[in-house]
Amino acid sequence: MRRTLVVVALALAGADLVPLVLVVKQAVTPERESFAWPPTWLPGTLTAENFRAVTAAVELGRGFALSATVAALTVAATLALVLPAAWLAARRPRADRRLDTVLTAARLLPAIALAVPLATIFVALGLYNHPAGIGLWLTHTLVALPFAFFPLRAAFRAVPLELEEAALLDGASPIGAFVRVTLPLVRPALGAAALLVFLVSWDEFAYALLLQVTHRPLPPLLYYLAAFGHPGLASAVATIMLAPAVAVVILLEPALRGGVLAGSGR
Repeated sequence: MRRTLVVVALALAGADLVPLVLVVKQAVTPERESFAWPPTWLPGTLTAENFRAVTAAVELGRGFALSATVAALTVAATLALVLPAAWLAARRPRADRRLDTVLTAARLLPAIALAVPLATIFVALGLYNHPAGIGLWLTHTLVALPFAFFPLRAAFRAVPLELEEAALLDGASPIGAFVRVTLPLVRPALGAAALLVFLVSWDEFAYALLLQVTHRPLPPLLYYLAAFGHPGLASAVATIMLAPAVAVVILLEPALRGGVLAGSGR
């Protein structure tokens, strides 16, 4: 059984890693190799030309800064909204049912159905195609709420209510009990939620394409390069997009691993 699980895990890891390896390979090889037949798995010639060319073809620095800013603001805003909501849902069954229904229903709507009315609202508010991506940030926050809510609600449910009651009996305020007792116990889930929200915003394409027409973050830039037949340049942008995502995973890994190890000792 264990050997079967190892084989399955390796197969899943390979299925995930092979496309990433091919993207990176395509980014560091000349474009003629991208169209070679039969396709090659190893780079014949290494070059940084795609990275130099992409900076001249598109506003890469501005797109990177916009994507990073929107993703960071989305994480902050989403967690600020979700933390009290998830705690309330974990402690109040009636509120839990209502929040669960609203957030689940929101995920059923396709992006294009929401993008058009949102664009109309943002035009009236002066937030459409905003240079700082404020409209996109608000939209990403709405999109990311379920991704943070459900893991945090599960984590709060796992925290015994008696711990909070004991803190209150010791003189702590409700907010103090939440911050000093409950919040540290859900730190792994908080890290996981932050990671999910960041990746949702960083990789989101539909709203970024429809709400930021000229001030574009990285996903639409990648799309345009691929659509106009520049696979090497598109792969260079994709490789650049991988770096912050990997960095966030590495930074949050100690918190996630610490939570797993802490749970194993109980």
